[in-house]
Amino acid sequence: MWKAQLTLKAEVKSLGQSIRPSQFITTYGPGAILEGPNGPRIINNISLSGILNFKNIDQLEIVDQRLSESLLNGAGILRLPTNAELHLAESKPVYETKQFPGWSLCIKNHHNKLYNYSRNNRGCPDCPRPASSYEGWLKSRREAIRFVMACPNGHLDDVNWSRLVKHKRPQCYPDYLLWIGGGGALKNVKILCPNCKGEFNLGQAYAMEHECTGRLPEAGTEQNGCDQKAKIMQRGASNIRVAEIVSSLTIPKRDTRLHQLLAHSAIFGVVISSNITTKNELMEKLKALVTRKRLPDGMYEEINRYDDEMIVRAVADVCEPTNIDNELDYRVTEFDALQIASTRGAPIQVSSTPGAPPQFEVNRQDVRAFVGPRGHKLRITPVSRLRVVMVQTGYKRLDVVNGQAVPTAHHDGVKEWYPGIETFGEGVFIDLAPENDQGPLNHFEMNGADYNNWLNAFQNSEEYGLNSAVVENYQTHPVFVWWHTLSHRLINSLSIDSGYSSASIRERVFVKIEKNNPNVARGGVLLYTTQPGGDGTLGGLIGLVPEFNKVLHRVFRDVDTCSNDPLCGEEVFGPKRLNGAACYVCQFASETSCEHRNMLLDRNLLLNNLP
Repeated sequence: MWKAQLTLKAEVKSLGQSIRPSQFITTYGPGAILEGPNGPRIINNISLSGILNFKNIDQLEIVDQRLSESLLNGAGILRLPTNAELHLAESKPVYETKQFPGWSLCIKNHHNKLYNYSRNNRGCPDCPRPASSYEGWLKSRREAIRFVMACPNGHLDDVNWSRLVKHKRPQCYPDYLLWIGGGGALKNVKILCPNCKGEFNLGQAYAMEHECTGRLPEAGTEQNGCDQKAKIMQRGASNIRVAEIVSSLTIPKRDTRLHQLLAHSAIFGVVISSNITTKNELMEKLKALVTRKRLPDGMYEEINRYDDEMIVRAVADVCEPTNIDNELDYRVTEFDALQIASTRGAPIQVSSTPGAPPQFEVNRQDVRAFVGPRGHKLRITPVSRLRVVMVQTGYKRLDVVNGQAVPTAHHDGVKEWYPGIETFGEGVFIDLAPENDQGPLNHFEMNGADYNNWLNAFQNSEEYGLNSAVVENYQTHPVFVWWHTLSHRLINSLSIDSGYSSASIRERVFVKIEKNNPNVARGGVLLYTTQPGGDGTLGGLIGLVPEFNKVLHRVFRDVDTCSNDPLCGEEVFGPKRLNGAACYVCQFASETSCEHRNMLLDRNLLLNNLP
């Protein structure tokens, strides 16, 4: 009846609340409930958002060929436009939402009436009749009940309050219900039918499992049934919606603006289906696309600025198969690229390419090595430019481990598109320094009870009750846990001098396991900070590299202490526990920083095997 909409700009405003486009990917997105002065709203799927009425999909495409062809199974990546980009006023709504939940609770003057305005068209019976239906609807939105129903399959619906009441006579359909009691416990609240005096206890209903209706209000899907049991939840609960996010680091060979142009959906079909050997051949085919208005003139002119040799080489790179089957292989590819850049620099030869600067840049002369407490060298590589693409592939409700993810993809009739965002910034890559100018160095030999425990979990995951829905097997490898633990300590240490808060620094943990000898591995970690738009950040991270020994000193200085000791230090990784010695005091990082939800950490493993 009355649609509220998200207003997207440099920030997104909905009902008085500002949301940046990056928050749409990391926190909100389809299926999320937004709170506002006029009541809660649920964000629609992209298909029902109306956002594509302003621009075509190919105008909103984010190109990351490696990510699309591997982890996204050929799907495209769609960004959200801002109001400024659309030349609209900041108050102009461009993204549609819908009211949710439908039930309301009037506590004004102790009325305590539970009602659904769309059913009785009256609202609270004790309040004066509203001047108009709109005023009545608006009042009901401001009084929206804070309880909803959700299930692990991702379904969401109103609580069927009338059905929960144990009516004392058949076919009792009251216009409202009475909310009796209160205080700090739900067990003190009972819901009463004013007609037959039937009732139920809210505390008991909250603890029970209920039949799921199978509704997805954000997708327009009504009650289709579901084999899972639903639970009553508070609409603001943190587990009511948890986003599933994949991210990608732009690396050579496809790290230039030219590669992204050629992999754009408007051009890629021509590139992949034609045997292009010269620049002229490509430009003739693109000119035909411009004539048919399938390619913007600006994109054609941008490609035309590159010379023949660069275009032919980039075409060959774009046509080369990705050959990545899983997330581990995806990360190993990035890890190899970072280690090569640490040795040779990136790009190896400074390019005179017109246009944007490189999106992956390492100056070999700035790489440093520092000796750890026990004589092992850590190589510190400043990555002065990097590009990270983040994509929200879906979301889960209630059970973030074993629950079924609801996809956020939009299908345009040809392929699927996921919402995403590209960010630019800087980072610091840390690995073990090669000795005597040799190749990449495997991790030094580790020992101790904690090492043996993690190694046993890696080799015999079934004994620990682990499966891929909980953690990937490679993430229990002692080398991975060692680097992940070190990463969190580095984040806290870097935040002191870098000018960035610890919540602004993200991690990317790498491990490469030898195929012939799985017990042997090498690893590293990339700590980075990025921002959407612009060319990058202010250099606060890479500026610390020349004196990184101070950062490392803080990392290892108090690794043996925690204010929660001895309780923290005595914790051991095992079945039904995904951490060793780690807690909020000594090891846990912000959820915006840690890729692994503060799991797979062990301070004792690091303490007994210092570099």
